[in-house]
Amino acid sequence: QDAIDRKEKRSETFKTAVHGLETGTSALKAEELGRRAPQWVRDNLVTMCMRCKEPFNAIMRRRHHCRACGYVVCARCSDYKAELQYDGNRLNRVCQECYVFLTGHVVLEDREGKHKGILEVSSA
Repeated sequence: QDAIDRKEKRSETFKTAVHGLETGTSALKAEELGRRAPQWVRDNLVTMCMRCKEPFNAIMRRRHHCRACGYVVCARCSDYKAELQYDGNRLNRVCQECYVFLTGHVVLEDREGKHKGILEVSSA
């Protein structure tokens, strides 16, 4: 029961953090994406990737921030680079959705299995 309660609490925390972003409290508007530095979502508010919903843990999945939208995402979801105007048009790590929006490139390849650590590979 304790494990179930912890899982539900993590899910509620995630929903609250995402809902706050969707209502515009800290999310950038689409026209500002890449032109202005985002307000990063705090690591301790998020227990799973804000794009693919995979849970974070200390061993197998690290947290990364998209430099365009500020979301906390896993390595697989942030394995893209795009030029950001607020950073002098240098390449920065961005999530897949921001990459598609900023560059106009469509991501066709199947990225499943990319960047899996040795523990993820052996546990799969």
